[in-house]
Amino acid sequence: MPLPLRWILTVVAAGLCAAIIIRKGNPLPGSAFLVQKTSPAMRSETARYQEEMINLKQDLPFVHVASVIELKDGALAALWYGGPFEYCHDNKIYFSEKRNGAWLNPCPIMTAERAEHELGRRIRCLGNPLMCRNPDGSLRLLFVTIAVGKWSGSQLNTTVSKDGGLSWSPSERLTLSPLCNFSELVRNRPLPLTNGSFCVPVYQELVGKFPELLWLKEREGQLSVCKTRIAGGCATLQPSVIPLDEKRAVVLLRDWTQAKRIFVSRSADAGLTWTKPVATNLPNPDAGLSGLRLRDGRLLAAYNDSVSSRTDLSFALSEDEGLTWRKIAMVEEDPKESFSYPYLMQTSDGMIHVAYTWNADGIKMISFNDAWIREQESKIRKP
Repeated sequence: MPLPLRWILTVVAAGLCAAIIIRKGNPLPGSAFLVQKTSPAMRSETARYQEEMINLKQDLPFVHVASVIELKDGALAALWYGGPFEYCHDNKIYFSEKRNGAWLNPCPIMTAERAEHELGRRIRCLGNPLMCRNPDGSLRLLFVTIAVGKWSGSQLNTTVSKDGGLSWSPSERLTLSPLCNFSELVRNRPLPLTNGSFCVPVYQELVGKFPELLWLKEREGQLSVCKTRIAGGCATLQPSVIPLDEKRAVVLLRDWTQAKRIFVSRSADAGLTWTKPVATNLPNPDAGLSGLRLRDGRLLAAYNDSVSSRTDLSFALSEDEGLTWRKIAMVEEDPKESFSYPYLMQTSDGMIHVAYTWNADGIKMISFNDAWIREQESKIRKP
């Protein structure tokens, strides 16, 4: 039966209103990536490498989508979501800090019940969490909620903590899409901009697969948001943006096609426009990935080195800004296990960290320095 005309007009009007709201809050002008200057490798540095479980005593059947952030005092914090299973009303978003060399017991900072109360709508389950640290040290949490269906019916929300994660402001729903505001998900590392705002990789899964960027700007307590698209079609998603300098960047993209390769796209105007994505020589089994620019200017990728499974976690390096890659290490490999959704970041002390889902019920982190990377390279070069 055809939809009544009044319903069609209502949907169109709502879409136009949402589009106007998004345009009105455009924080893009004058922004540029905030990147560290390239520095030569410290050849005298000793290789450092550490593996640790972040949620060692949590004992949940399902945990997923970890991210890591450096707090204002230099401590590490991690967050993820978990519960009985993936699409579950009992899932919670957990937060933990590393203090005195050990991870504290995870504490829930968002539940479906709290989100329902603060957002004023039914929540089926919670999903992907991500955190930005503002210039004043406050923390902005971005998290996904699903009202109906699965990830294609998701919406993105935010809340702020001004006391290091102890308490949080009432949650707000972000209006980002003219299509009933459905299918908004966040995944990879947010990028600070020179004007104090953030560029956050997001994506849509409704109808097709669309990698996008969410631009956040906060001024006098008011948050402005704007969303731009990296690529269209039904091919790629879950972007990982790697700034090369203030204006140039590359983005690594998860593949949803039969190519089974990580795709790459480029920007020369601080993320406003992007080239058509092309396949790299790195395989991708339709799985999450993460990229990072090292202090010496080379690029590092964490990914599953397979076209069909997530039974390994590997690292690859690029010396030509993402044109070609070579694998330097495999840090996880077990045909009976799964290692997925790596999240790469580097702290102010130069240490590189990658957090990931370990066999669906663990959150694991590997930490290493530039000297460890050079050590892996030397092993490859040996006959």
